Amino acid sequence: MHTLFLRLYYFFRKQKAVGFLLLALFVVTGGYFATKIQLEEDVTKLIPTGEKQDVLRKVLDHTEFSDKLIIAISSEEKDPEALTQYANQLTDSLHSKIPEYFTKIQGKVPEEGILEVYDFVYQNLPLFLNERDYTEIEQRLTVDSIQNRLEKSYKNLVSPTGFVTKQFIFKDPLSITNLGLQKLRELQVDDNFQIYNNYLISKDEQHLLLFITPKYSSSETKNNEIFINELEQIVSGLNQNSKVTAQYFGGVLYAIANANQIKKDIQITLSIAFSILFILLIFFYRKFYVPLLLFIPSVFGALMAISILYITKSSVSAISLGIGAILLGISLDYALHILTHFRNNANVESLYKDVVKPILMSSFTTAIAFLCLLFLKSEALNDLGIFAAVSVTTASVFALILIPQFYRAPKDSKTIKSNWLDKIAAKRFYQNKILVGGVILLFIGGIFFFNSVKFNEDLSQLNYEPEHIKQAEENIKNISGKAANTTYVVSYGKDIEEALEQNNELYQELRLLKNENKVKSFSSIGGVVLSTQTQNKKIENWEDFWTQSKKEILKENLLEESAKLGFKEKSFTRFYEQLNKDFSGIFLDDYRNVNTLYLDDFINRSPGFATVTSTVNFDEVQPDVLKKLEKDKNIIAIDRKQMNQDFLGNLKNEFNRLILFSVLAVFFVLLLFYRRLLLSLLTLLPIAITWIIALGIMAIFSIQFNVLNIIISTFIFGLGLDYSIFITNACLKEYEIGKPALKTYQASILLSVLTTLLGIGALVFAKHPALQSVSIVSVIGVLTAMIVAFVLQTKIFQILFFNSKRNGKPAFSFISFFKRKGVKEKLYFQQKVLSNYRYKSVYKKAKKEFSSDRERFLVISRFIEPNEKVFLQNTYLGLLPVFLFLKNQNAHFTVFDPNEENLEISKNTFSANSENLQFQKEFPLEFNDISVLIIAKKPEATIAESLKDAIKKNADKVIILTSEYESRWLIDDNFEIAYRQNDILVLKRMD
Repeated sequence: MHTLFLRLYYFFRKQKAVGFLLLALFVVTGGYFATKIQLEEDVTKLIPTGEKQDVLRKVLDHTEFSDKLIIAISSEEKDPEALTQYANQLTDSLHSKIPEYFTKIQGKVPEEGILEVYDFVYQNLPLFLNERDYTEIEQRLTVDSIQNRLEKSYKNLVSPTGFVTKQFIFKDPLSITNLGLQKLRELQVDDNFQIYNNYLISKDEQHLLLFITPKYSSSETKNNEIFINELEQIVSGLNQNSKVTAQYFGGVLYAIANANQIKKDIQITLSIAFSILFILLIFFYRKFYVPLLLFIPSVFGALMAISILYITKSSVSAISLGIGAILLGISLDYALHILTHFRNNANVESLYKDVVKPILMSSFTTAIAFLCLLFLKSEALNDLGIFAAVSVTTASVFALILIPQFYRAPKDSKTIKSNWLDKIAAKRFYQNKILVGGVILLFIGGIFFFNSVKFNEDLSQLNYEPEHIKQAEENIKNISGKAANTTYVVSYGKDIEEALEQNNELYQELRLLKNENKVKSFSSIGGVVLSTQTQNKKIENWEDFWTQSKKEILKENLLEESAKLGFKEKSFTRFYEQLNKDFSGIFLDDYRNVNTLYLDDFINRSPGFATVTSTVNFDEVQPDVLKKLEKDKNIIAIDRKQMNQDFLGNLKNEFNRLILFSVLAVFFVLLLFYRRLLLSLLTLLPIAITWIIALGIMAIFSIQFNVLNIIISTFIFGLGLDYSIFITNACLKEYEIGKPALKTYQASILLSVLTTLLGIGALVFAKHPALQSVSIVSVIGVLTAMIVAFVLQTKIFQILFFNSKRNGKPAFSFISFFKRKGVKEKLYFQQKVLSNYRYKSVYKKAKKEFSSDRERFLVISRFIEPNEKVFLQNTYLGLLPVFLFLKNQNAHFTVFDPNEENLEISKNTFSANSENLQFQKEFPLEFNDISVLIIAKKPEATIAESLKDAIKKNADKVIILTSEYESRWLIDDNFEIAYRQNDILVLKRMD
């Protein structure tokens, strides 16, 4: 695996121009795609989809709930004149100074608007009456009722305001139109307000409300910030010169405050963090360009990921890129790992041999974990999975190619001065019993608490809410009477007719709920804007009610009673015409032409989808009532808390499923690389322990998961996995060669932890709750992953591997439980021999070699007697001496092997811990008591003579395993051939 990267290294060292050309081509192409890709800022794409979630998302796309800005103008005393005067000045200033930042101001009703509404209801009176109204009309048809109403009308006519009321009395002497006008009151959430000088003021005459619709949505904070700054100047100026003051509130204020606070937090914390990080990296590596070199692979990884997303989708969620940018910290691990190894060993071949496998394993397993996000039904999270998977894999490849090319490692690692980080990395934490015991206690405690971590579904708690904005919100809620819980109930359909029909049915249910005191109040156009079917039914009810006889009797009674008061016979002609009018249905645009109804606040329609919105107020939100309403077809309730639960309720379950998929996928990748069940489990086990401890800590300190930090948990999973893989490979390397390797791996992990803590961890000092929650979970997860890797994972390796080897036993293996000792095992000792090489990089070669040579080895073992001293020269991986030792442990074996690689592996077999099996690099100066010499390869000229002398003086038996060794002289020296077969020549000294 490492040979490919080694070849690439040498190729680009020779062909630098080609390398720089390819690099430039990659950057230009990736940069082009990055500039072309479209960013989608829809936050709802972060939410997993489902039948209800899809409807919610569609409804939210077609409705506006929080864009309006409410201005409350208040006076300490009753002074409606001052309130309206202030409102006039404010609206005039807004229209003259910043008209481009809002679309309309509501709260003032033109004088002609009142007459317009009355005439509209009068012209379409049957559409505004219900069964209860007809019962009331029936009572008004009695002679006594007619008499009373005419007398009151007469008094109004002779009063000073008679000229105003005259037209209403003659058109409708029974005030039937007023019954229809009452339906318009249902467009208001409460009746705490009245009209004064055409403005909406509270009944205590101390407050006036205006509603401004900004031109830009809440997400466009740049334009809205200009708007709010100008508004603040206008309001502040008016407040200084008046006893009346104004304050305002709207979702746009929170959006601006959040955007500004996030920028401020990131700028301050990350600028400080990266400054410290740069100094730390320069100090550790003693190179000024190292920080820049570290980030290059990560940047290239991001370019590759964006390019692939552009080619496959052409657009990507901005949210996923934002989170992905944070997660790119994982890819820094690979560069840090390579740099740390290269710093301690400038040999390129050794570097690639040590780092290629763990880095590719880390990147592939992390990529697989991120790709499991594709199982979630969330477009933004799918984008995040692809972006993160591609970027970390690409970054790891670029790190392996670029860093050895550009980093100039010290030629002699001994000249590197040890710093505080090196000293910490050199410690073997697993040997500290207090640390081991502490981590075990944390794990045991975590088992009891990890299930107690809660998932916070309230998205509002992730917002930064400055105190002055919260105070303004509460004040305006109290003034407007919206301190109660407001829920939006939306009727929807494929067209406006279907939505209105559904809304008419909803209106009837809301009336019943209000009568039963289950709803405090509601605002709905269900009694005003009707579907064609409902209109036709109401017109039929009108015609059925006004029979010919009923109209004639009413006319006679009116004429008789009005004559007594001096009314003319033709006074009520228009009323009679109204009763005989042939009414017909009206269209939605007819409703919308009445400007003072503000129906656009309730209705939204587009091709293929339409919505009608009602608002419902509760003293306390009642989920059962909302569920009952939602049982009807095409009705959905959007309470903030309930909406979050509907959107996010399944997110926790989805992530539980994601973790399961990730663990299974990563396990199979580890199994593919290690080809050992035990190693795969030992690498995954620290992740499980890390999660349990981290969740236990979160539960104890009441830290909750939310939609943001639960996504960042994937980042923790990836980092923890990297640490586990690095530690596993470090322990395996030490187990294989017997030399300390843990220090280098622990140093790279420490640097990774420091970069993470200084980067995302620095956000713990941020004021924004979302950044804090992400940072806190990251800090807990990263520190826990490091501690578990340094203490518990290495301790497990010590118990299962190093202690067994020290005691002359094989490392723990599941095979030992299932393999039965058959005849072949008793004869060849295959499992015993190969267990010396299990979990080592040479195991496959050793197994192949032993399988082909075991018959020859068995033959050789028959010529070794108990208590004999045997010398072996040049044996591959120590296979033959290990076998001979296991077959005859009473004999003593001295093995000479000048090949350093073979010697390291041979000396670190557990069998080599016995006093009767010794491996050495130096050729023996003396051969006292050695009676058997085994020559596996033709000896070098420098030792050939020494070997010949040793045979002449000491040897009783000589076993030659190569035809290249000249052996005729042994015959002349009183040796006879005892065995010759299968390239085995055994000679014994004759007595």
